[in-house]
Amino acid sequence: MLLYPNSDLFFSPGGYVEDVTIIGAGIGGTYTGWRLRDRGLQIGIYEYSDRVGGRMYTRTFPDAPDLPVDFGAMRLLPEDHLRMIKAGGELGLSFVPFVEGMGRLPEHSLLFFRNTHLRISELGGPRTPYRLRPEEQTNPSEFSQYLSEAFTNYNGTYPNTELFTAVTYDGVPLYLQSYKEVIHKTGISNEAINYIIDNNLFHTGFFEGQSLFRFPKTRRGLEDTDIHTCLPRVVSVPTGMGSFPAGFMKQFLLRNPTRHMYHPNSQLMKITRTEGGYYLLKFKRTVTVNGKTIPTDECFSVYTRNVILALPKVPLQQIEMPDFDNPVFQSALDAVFDIESSKIFLVYDFPWWFRRSCNITFTHSDFPYRQSMHWGISRTGKAVLLVSYADFEDAPFWSHLQRIGNVVSKSNDDTRVTDEVVRHAHFQLSKVYGIDYKNIPNPVDGMMFVWDKYPFNGGWAHWKPGSRWYDIKHYLTAPFPGDNIFIVHGYWGGKHNGWGENSLEAADDVLTHFGLPSYLVT
Repeated sequence: MLLYPNSDLFFSPGGYVEDVTIIGAGIGGTYTGWRLRDRGLQIGIYEYSDRVGGRMYTRTFPDAPDLPVDFGAMRLLPEDHLRMIKAGGELGLSFVPFVEGMGRLPEHSLLFFRNTHLRISELGGPRTPYRLRPEEQTNPSEFSQYLSEAFTNYNGTYPNTELFTAVTYDGVPLYLQSYKEVIHKTGISNEAINYIIDNNLFHTGFFEGQSLFRFPKTRRGLEDTDIHTCLPRVVSVPTGMGSFPAGFMKQFLLRNPTRHMYHPNSQLMKITRTEGGYYLLKFKRTVTVNGKTIPTDECFSVYTRNVILALPKVPLQQIEMPDFDNPVFQSALDAVFDIESSKIFLVYDFPWWFRRSCNITFTHSDFPYRQSMHWGISRTGKAVLLVSYADFEDAPFWSHLQRIGNVVSKSNDDTRVTDEVVRHAHFQLSKVYGIDYKNIPNPVDGMMFVWDKYPFNGGWAHWKPGSRWYDIKHYLTAPFPGDNIFIVHGYWGGKHNGWGENSLEAADDVLTHFGLPSYLVT
């Protein structure tokens, strides 16, 4: 296969043509190629950066090589993420309990709000540092449940339909309203609103986001019967979640080395229809240095019969393609907005956070670090702490600190950690753990990642008010009638929005156009 730099042709007529061209080597793109691996097709996967995985991004520390850290996805829910679990089995991955579950396990968690230490059992009680009315003085989860039942007609029996027919007490559909609009209709105090938001680990879905993610709760007594598996409720992969896309890519390439190709550092710029039912794809070469990817002036082109775009919102919006200006298409793409998020991992000679109590492995605060988690103790003896996991308004705080000060980590790429990051993280954690700032030892290494840059622009996405998830999800699978241009719309998810399972479900939707049934029935 020949490459012609700065040429409009990648092949001469009658020469090389791909049957399927997949754009994006994240979880959605690699899974799509993997599922097509036995079809005997000429398939190319093209990736903007030099890295397979997208938002499944796993790295390891030299001082703790047996404790891989995940900057993106880090856990699975076996009862919900059926495709991920099944695919993991086929890839030969093992699953282990994710000890902290979804966070805030009562026996292991320390809370710190408004300079007050709390345990979860104390929330709503006399030590709760919020000026709540008597009827608001309860556990925040129970309070949110009450608000849903009292101010909407949502039951949760048939959520796929009911989410878009449920209304607030004034008859306005929930899906048309932001959380901010709905919560103010309840008449609860501003202190109670802050109490609810502060007590959530993530701030996604509050404020201007569509209310469906946060406000409606299934009425008590109407909960679905869970699908039971032999696995714990929350699991992870010992080799890191990046093992999924890496495994998909490896098996895809090995299955047919002459017809399956991977092209890193390739940015799709334009799709043009040509005679004979083909598409001409114009790419720019990119270069990646220290984790930063930038385009070059070098171009190349590829002919293909089918295009599958496994990309997030912003890169999709930048591709010139047939019918790109279709207002329905543009509206569908714009139905979500990016949520910035960040994670910081630090390595220490010993787990200093156990000084207060060996039982405290998780903290949650209204400080910008938001939540911390004991990640593990390596066989080398070094201890790893997830120092901060934050989203929304707190991620820019850490992004700024990563750009200033002196680099103290062993890596000096897009995961670098500066002394300013460490200083602020230690100061906040010293307050939470109730120890002197000077008694927190210096880390021996660290890595962090802020999801705020192209091509992702966020760790996940959230729906705007007025968006009908399932209609948009169905439309984006094949948005241009008569064209073989498809979108693996994991970014525009419904039930599993923000999880890898949604990308696999989206890929399955696309693959029905290639004669493949859902992975769950194969």
